Amino acid sequence: MKQESKRKNADEALSHGDESLRAARVLIDAELFRESIPKLYYTMFHSIRALLFAKGLEPKSHGGVNHYFNTHFVGTELFPREWGRFFNRLMKYRHEADYGLAFEIIEQDCIEWFEDVSEFIETVRAFLKYD
Repeated sequence: MKQESKRKNADEALSHGDESLRAARVLIDAELFRESIPKLYYTMFHSIRALLFAKGLEPKSHGGVNHYFNTHFVGTELFPREWGRFFNRLMKYRHEADYGLAFEIIEQDCIEWFEDVSEFIETVRAFLKYD
């Protein structure tokens, strides 16, 4: 992948992450907590994809995004292990929120996760030297 393509793909992924974060905020404000979880997950997912694209990596699946993030960013200590664990948890909760019949989530968890995901996308932006 050429440097220009890397930056373009990373820009698009970050933009998609920003959109997902805004959607999560709307859903939380509307007290649609279960529905906000996938948007929080996708904010992190697209932010991680931005990191991977910037490095020239193009994962083909959600599992691939997780694997590459843990291998190239968490495992090399560019990002703390907590971010890898948090992404794994959000991946699991996203699946449960979308498909689980008994999945329950409370407002406080959504608010805390929103703050954590907001911090993550800003961390990614700083890492990629975006303003």
